[in-house]
This record gives sequence, C-alpha cells and structure tokens, in this order.
Amino acid sequence: MTEDLVVVGLDIGTTKVCTVVGSLNRDDGTIEVIGVATTPSHDGVKRGAIVDINQMTDSIASAINEVERSSEVIIQSVYVGIAGSHILSMNAKGIVAIKNPNNEITSEDIDRAVDQAKTSVIIPSHHSIIHILPIEFVVDEQKDIKNPLGMVGSRLEAHVHIVTGAVTARQNIVKCCEMADLQLDEVVLQQYAASMAVLSEDEKKLGVVLLDIGGGTTDIILFQNGQVVHSSSIDMGGQLVTNDIAIGLKTSTHIAEELKINQGLAFAAMADPEEEIEVPMAGGDRIAVYTARDLAEIIEPRMEEILNSVKAKIQEVVELQLIPAGVVLTGGTSLMRGCTELAEEILGLPVRVGMPIGTSGLSEKVMSPRFSTALGLVKYGALNGHSAPRRQKTYIGGMFDRIKSVLTKFFTDSTK
Repeated sequence: MTEDLVVVGLDIGTTKVCTVVGSLNRDDGTIEVIGVATTPSHDGVKRGAIVDINQMTDSIASAINEVERSSEVIIQSVYVGIAGSHILSMNAKGIVAIKNPNNEITSEDIDRAVDQAKTSVIIPSHHSIIHILPIEFVVDEQKDIKNPLGMVGSRLEAHVHIVTGAVTARQNIVKCCEMADLQLDEVVLQQYAASMAVLSEDEKKLGVVLLDIGGGTTDIILFQNGQVVHSSSIDMGGQLVTNDIAIGLKTSTHIAEELKINQGLAFAAMADPEEEIEVPMAGGDRIAVYTARDLAEIIEPRMEEILNSVKAKIQEVVELQLIPAGVVLTGGTSLMRGCTELAEEILGLPVRVGMPIGTSGLSEKVMSPRFSTALGLVKYGALNGHSAPRRQKTYIGGMFDRIKSVLTKFFTDSTK
C-alpha cells in the first residue's frame, strides 16, 4: 500500500457516524478498505444538520478511535459528507470569447467560463459553494464536449451544476472535527459521495437517479450523459418510519427501530396477515400482539410519502421515462424488505439496492448501503485530494499524542 494515499471518509448521519479508512489502488481503481467503524449519533444530528456540537464531537471521536485501533492508522484528517434541506443546487451557464490569437482553448479560458457561470446565478449570502460540477462544454456550436482543453474555437460555453450549503452547517462540521483533533480535508455532498461508491459509469451515461434514504433525510442525485444535472434533499427519512411505528404500536422508539429493521416491510401487500409479532408496550411490562400486516400498514404510507416526494422532485427536472437506468437505492432504510418493490410501483422505473462496488481488503465489512457515503468519501478523496492522512510507523505513539491532546483540552476547559 502506498502510504501517502490513505484516506478517511466520515459520514455524519442522523442515527450513526460511519468511518472508513481506505487506499486507492492505482492499477485497477479499486479501494482497499483497511478500517471500518460505526458509532451512534446520540441525537447530535437532526435531519442532516448538527444540533449538538459536544455530543457530535464525542460520537466522531469514538468512531475515529475505534477505526484507529482496528486499522493501526493514526487519523489526522477526514473527508466529511454534508446533506440536509439547507443544500441548494442550480444549473448555470457561462460564455466567454477565446482570446488566444490561434483560438486554442486554454485552462484559463475554461476557468473564465466556469467563473462566468458562477457569477450568473444568485447564491444566498449565508451560503457557500460546495461543488461546481461540469455538465458539458460547448465550443462554438459543438455540444456535449467533456474537456475542451486544446480545442480550437472562438466562443466557449460552460454548463455546470453548482451545489451550495449554509455557511453555518459547514462551520459546525469544522468545529466538531477540530474538537476531535481532526483536520477537515473537504466537505462533500453526501449523495455525490455515495454515487461514487455504488453507481457504474454505464448507469451514469444512460441516466440514473440515486436515492440515499437515511435516518433524517432522503438525498437525491440525477446523472445524465455521465454528469450530475440535479441534486436535492427531502426532510424525510427512516427515523419518521420509526416514530410512526412507535406511535402506532404504542411502544418505545428503541423497540420500534428494532421492529423496522428486523420485521418491517415497506410494501404491505407482501406481508403475511397471519404472522404474529409480539411487541412490548411503552412504560410497562405488557406485551401486545400484532400481525406483520399491521406493521407493514404503518410503514407503507410513510414510505409512499417519501417516494412520492422524490417523484415530484425528479419530474421537475426530467420525465421519468428519460431515466433508462432507473433508480438505485442506498442508505440504511433501503435495506427494508419491500422497499425496492414499492419504489418500482410508485416511480415506474427499474429499482435496485446499491451495494458498494470496486473494493478490496476488508470489503465484506462495507458491503452494505449503510457504508455507501463513507466509502464514496474515501474514493472521492483518493481521486481528488492532495492531503490524505498517512499510515503511521508508530501507532502507540500517535495514539498517545491524541489522548494527551484530548486531556489537555479537558483540563484547560475545566479551569475556565
């Protein structure tokens, strides 16, 4: 393994923090996974946004310490996913004249066209740009150009997809990382990262939608001709399903979450009306008996609401029949039985669950939609980054430095 290419992806979710340590194999483009860890978020995140700095810092530190022990890598910096309703995206176009006497397009011309696209849209004052992703370039009248560098023309157009997020959301991520003794390599749109882990290049070229159904949000990203043309987020996720079960069956949210994971069905028609489920009632020792159909009939309406909201978002951009590769589901909620079938019925498109592709090493530990974002962050960092953390020669010494730093902060804060 090349030491300089070790990268860490940190997925800060509503229900859990996932950390993956990996390295890019330059020969075949796969990610060698050398460490994996998950810890509960403990209500530090609501609907994709950090709401408790101290709690979130503790969850991040726990995940980092766990993955350091398993991978024997001292983690210095991380790539972090960002999501939530504060995320805004828009498509923009910039047009510039080619200034070179020979009309050959240079990197400076491309930068000017992209800058022109950026200034052509209004970005809220409380937002900052997360990504500017190219859709296509047009040289004179020639369209569908991926890289115009070196081409000859008199006019260059840049069509780009711009993603922005609330400045405070990024600042809270930075603060949590700093308090956990981590440097932030880059903030990456969560569904964009997940797409790098589960989508094939053929799917992106044909046209495909990725739905990352997490605990607090459902994040959407649409690819056409290999490029991102739409991204958005819905403030609904699997945690609402858990709450519905708790209310409907009069049980605790802890039991409701277990029922959702172990016995839940998103498509009520698939449920056995004769199968009985024993449910401990909240605040007492009583046991209530329900059927699998009862449980499914609580889950299905909420999942229908989520998927219909997704359908409306997509139809604002493109007709569904123009997405031949269909829909790929990822995120923990996508593992619920019947989710694929319900999505196919509502969206009218082929649907599959997206499992991480192109991994080696400890790949069996990340072969779940739950790890799509964290693994995608590793791939993004390995392909785009320049400051990846390094494998340490002395793990014990590095761990001692981390513990010493945390203790120093603790005693400093306690004397204030």
